[in-house]
Amino acid sequence: MLLWMLYVIVVSLFLSGAAFAAEHAERLRRGPTRWVWAVGIVASLLVPATIASVTIQLPEIPNFVAPAASQKVVALRHITAKELSPSTFLGADARQFAARPSLDTLLKRVWLAVSVAMLLALLFSAAYLYYRKCRWERGTIAGAPVYITEHAGPAVVGIFRPRIVIPRWVQKASLEIQGHVIAHEQAHLDAHDVGLFTGALFLLVCMPWNLSLWWQLRRLRCAIEVDCDARVLKAGHDTASYGETLIVVGQRRSLYIGAVAGMSESKSFLEDRISIMVQKPTRWWRVSAAALGCLSLALVAVAAEVGPPDETTSSEAAVAINVDSVVLDRYTGSYQLTPNAVLTISREGDKLFAQLTGQPKAEIFAKSEREFFYKIVDAQISFDSDAQGNTTGLVLHQNAANIPAPRINAAAVQQIAANLAARIQSQTPLPGSEAAARRLVAGVATGNPNYDEMSPALADAVRKQLPKLQPWLADLGPIVSVQFVGVGNQGWDVYTLKHEHGSSQLRIVLDARGIITGALSSAGP
Repeated sequence: MLLWMLYVIVVSLFLSGAAFAAEHAERLRRGPTRWVWAVGIVASLLVPATIASVTIQLPEIPNFVAPAASQKVVALRHITAKELSPSTFLGADARQFAARPSLDTLLKRVWLAVSVAMLLALLFSAAYLYYRKCRWERGTIAGAPVYITEHAGPAVVGIFRPRIVIPRWVQKASLEIQGHVIAHEQAHLDAHDVGLFTGALFLLVCMPWNLSLWWQLRRLRCAIEVDCDARVLKAGHDTASYGETLIVVGQRRSLYIGAVAGMSESKSFLEDRISIMVQKPTRWWRVSAAALGCLSLALVAVAAEVGPPDETTSSEAAVAINVDSVVLDRYTGSYQLTPNAVLTISREGDKLFAQLTGQPKAEIFAKSEREFFYKIVDAQISFDSDAQGNTTGLVLHQNAANIPAPRINAAAVQQIAANLAARIQSQTPLPGSEAAARRLVAGVATGNPNYDEMSPALADAVRKQLPKLQPWLADLGPIVSVQFVGVGNQGWDVYTLKHEHGSSQLRIVLDARGIITGALSSAGP
């Protein structure tokens, strides 16, 4: 959930930038701008939700091109750029923390509570406004029916039957000021600005944690007023006298009466409105508008390319099947993944849990009687059985590797635990591990690792990940020095490698023959 929220925020930021550029392009063209922010708010809600969840069916390829071809279903998230995904910039520990079910539950509850509280606040505001409106005096100013209040307005209130609200001081103002005030509020009525802004405000209830949406809402409110000013001036009102009216209204700030379209705004925004009204087209306004339009489209394209967090495994297998407890009991026991790491499978009620040495246990879910998957990480477990149905081992499928783990008895578990404790206590590297680390990193950096000194599972994983690992290590440059950090809680030797252009960290473990059975490389500290 946290990764998905970060993804939505990143997409919204790009869309906010696109709307900002489009708004300025429209101002150069003297066009309306409120629709830009309305579309931006809707897109900030729909684009990430659509890309993360929608699949499309590709049309069937004609027979003369591929006679055996069939229709193919493609998820939109699979055709985005994962390099732009926020989860790409987070470390493995951060991703694992963000994927914790307990954190997901907390975020969902807080999200729901805030959305409900905001919705109730809006409904209460609407009810209170209706209560006040029933007590306002009715009258007519400049030929328009209005509500007359002591200190609220000028504004337009109401969604289904909007009416103009005028403070009492406007009755005593000059006919010119009255005409400008009524013309402004009538322009809001004709353009249905109250409904537009209120609708956007209710959309914000869907994602109240997305700060960029709040900024877009503020820009929408400003755009509504700028567009209203433009319509008033287009109707024939004098720019200078209308601007003076805005100043007069601005000096008499209205009381807050909810989400309304009104004439009174802050001093800084009032200055912006007047500047926009008197602004003259520049010599190169067409070129500038075209450039801003292209920038807006480019930012929209980037927003659509941001990859959502990779939840393919958990989402596709989210509907776990129920497996009889008798079958689950066949899998309980210990399995040796590496010389110093044991994966322990246990059952609690109708749930199965897996715990790797040095890590907390996590629930695994069945998608068949022999295949299980994690929800907190992208990993799966499949169990092997002999002809008599006895479980002989399992295979851990993770990070493009298929790691077999034979089943072991309690005595072997105790021996491994004792050996691991001695390794951690000694904090001494395995014989030959530093040289193996140098050869492994140098081989991957050149694209020619020595697979003969790796276990089959590790060799298979390195082959699959080589296209990603090789450019990264090559950019770091040759190894300058290697420093032993210590022995990790799983018995792996940890090294910090200094390169010509950076550093990396490598966790490596060897078996008794000196074969590399496990290796994890990451950016250095």
